[in-house]
Amino acid sequence: MKHFIITGTSRGIGEALAQQLMSGDHAVYCISRSTNQQLAQLAQERGFSAAFISFDLNNVAGIESLFDDIFHGIRSDSEVKGIYMINNAGMLSPVAPIQQISAEAILENATINLLAPMVTTSNFIKHVQGWATDKRIMNISSASAKYLLPSQSCYSTSKAGLDTFSKSIHLEQSGKDHHVRIASVYPGMIDTALQAQIRTTSKADFPYVEQFVQLAQEGRLQTPEATAKQLITLLASENFGDSPLIEELQSN
Repeated sequence: MKHFIITGTSRGIGEALAQQLMSGDHAVYCISRSTNQQLAQLAQERGFSAAFISFDLNNVAGIESLFDDIFHGIRSDSEVKGIYMINNAGMLSPVAPIQQISAEAILENATINLLAPMVTTSNFIKHVQGWATDKRIMNISSASAKYLLPSQSCYSTSKAGLDTFSKSIHLEQSGKDHHVRIASVYPGMIDTALQAQIRTTSKADFPYVEQFVQLAQEGRLQTPEATAKQLITLLASENFGDSPLIEELQSN
């Protein structure tokens, strides 16, 4: 069985990833602050092996125990064909000039976008090291790490940090027997709650808000479903992890 651990499955890309992976010889572990009842219902209808784990990634100290529980389940599978983790959970806010942002808001953004993926990656590698099976980590990043806009300093900085972290782990794993493949991926402009949020930001706080509104009005945003399909194809590809940074998804 192939095992997939996905964070941020309550909506958007994470929800679409879980939906599409709930098929075949797969086990899916859905991590979100609250259980996605539609996904749970879908799994029940399909008779599918899925675990729905309510966990707030702000609780970084609890991630070790979370992964102990997840891997206790994985070890019960006598024929593990692959173990994959997708660090998808993320947050855009706060969107504002830095002097207007509280320390609490800065900390939450950095925790969800950077610190939590670092700790999940640490625990994933700790549990899978030495296993002679396919092991891969996909970190969902953003082109905002490279193309900077005013009032997105927290988001851009945390995603740039995620990219650097992926590159560092790629170096650590290179040359190891049964190494973990890792890559940070820019999924593109997607019609998710993050996009909806930025379109409601005031022009005073975010001068480019009108351009984002126009992108949506012109239908130039990708759907979460189409993006999830591309990400799954990428994760399963033979050359995944050859490069630790993938800035553009290939169309299927």
